[in-house]
Amino acid sequence: MCFFLLVFTGCSKDDDVLDDTGKTEQAILGKWNLEKYVSQETPGKTETHQGKSGEWAEFKKDGTGSQRWAEDNGEFDIEPFTWKVKDGKLIFDEEDDEDDQFAIIKLTDKELVFQAQGTYNNDKQTIKWVETYYLKK
Repeated sequence: MCFFLLVFTGCSKDDDVLDDTGKTEQAILGKWNLEKYVSQETPGKTETHQGKSGEWAEFKKDGTGSQRWAEDNGEFDIEPFTWKVKDGKLIFDEEDDEDDQFAIIKLTDKELVFQAQGTYNNDKQTIKWVETYYLKK
């Protein structure tokens, strides 16, 4: 899934939002601009994609949404998605694949940060990967 991911931190007000699924879903609603996306592999490299003007994700109350991202050729692509919050995770439902789950690291009125991580094996070693998405209203 060519999607950004978010992470949230914050003060006690933010903690209250993250402790309640309904409040978290309500706080996520709306259009968020992509500030940056960071992909890190250990061992390996870290790559940062700075958000371009016009890259965004919109979360709707009915559990649907859409994302607009710049392709390598500079053109924009809009893709729909479905989403939900469960156990402090932002989950994007995939029809033909496993759901993509991201820990919500930070959620305020103006910032949304979420993150996914895992491991994979190449020929010689196990690689840990972390993807973090930073969004702002």
